[in-house]
Amino acid sequence: MDSNYLINPFIRIAGYKSLLIGFAGLLLVSFISYITGTHFNGLLFVGFAKDSKFVYYFLEHIISWITIFTFLFLSGIILSKTKFRLIDVLGTTLLARLPLIIAPILRLLPYFQSFVFQSWEMYFIYGAYLLSAFWTIVLLFNAFKISCNLKNERLIISFAVSIILSEIITRLIINSITFKI
Repeated sequence: MDSNYLINPFIRIAGYKSLLIGFAGLLLVSFISYITGTHFNGLLFVGFAKDSKFVYYFLEHIISWITIFTFLFLSGIILSKTKFRLIDVLGTTLLARLPLIIAPILRLLPYFQSFVFQSWEMYFIYGAYLLSAFWTIVLLFNAFKISCNLKNERLIISFAVSIILSEIITRLIINSITFKI
């Protein structure tokens, strides 16, 4: 497999195909997160607590995806000089979230199912999560770049602003529904 495919699969996968694969991945990540108690309160936060129903884990991922999609899509509409398809942005941004499965999968291993605060196990899981979050950001960047046909400063600045705003909005939304489910 070409290593570029790991950081930019969107040259071959987009549209409905990326949406279908991405949604299957979202369901799988949500389910494994539920089993292991791995919470994603935004893209840049992971926490561990087996305290919620499956729907909450699912909503964490849906809210995070829809929020980043919205900001990237609006940025594309405002800044792109060419036409692009809504389905491409929807699918590629969803597929870009697939690496987030790494931390919940590690938590399936008996050794990482529970751990003491500030233990090497905790740091290992957080390290794996940080790598998967970085990989997800790289994938989101490439998804945005290809789907919205953006380059240079427009691409970099709008992507950074979109990530920051989506993180803030995602956390606000998820924190507001915590006790209602």
